[in-house]
Amino acid sequence: MSNEKEINELKEWFLNEKKADESSFDDFLEYCLWRGLFNDSLMAKVAFTKANCEKLYKEFQSPVKRTAKLLGLTYKELAEQIGYTENGLKNAVAKNQITDQLKKTLELLQENKELKNKLEIQNNKINELKNYFKSFFLDF
Repeated sequence: MSNEKEINELKEWFLNEKKADESSFDDFLEYCLWRGLFNDSLMAKVAFTKANCEKLYKEFQSPVKRTAKLLGLTYKELAEQIGYTENGLKNAVAKNQITDQLKKTLELLQENKELKNKLEIQNNKINELKNYFKSFFLDF
């Protein structure tokens, strides 16, 4: 099954069964790609089932679960970073009591991680340039 066909099937499932709009599908697709749903491994092909799509959708819908997965953190580690106890965070998820403040905190945590990644990439490029110029001037 080609990725394009799988993506179209996922989109159809998302739009019809979840009654969601196209703009939110792009975010869900990006999440599925990040979670490896469409890579070429056998596990990815096995993973492309309605049940697994449903599981990913629930994960995607929960800001806490999504943030933990995206940042590679356990609930305990995530809770520590945002000033919650692990039990407090788990209870908020279980009772579906995610406050706007918690959502915003999780968004900012994700944004912070993205900015740190971009900064690291830029610092690596700067270091490459520095090394290039050092070697260039040493050659003279």
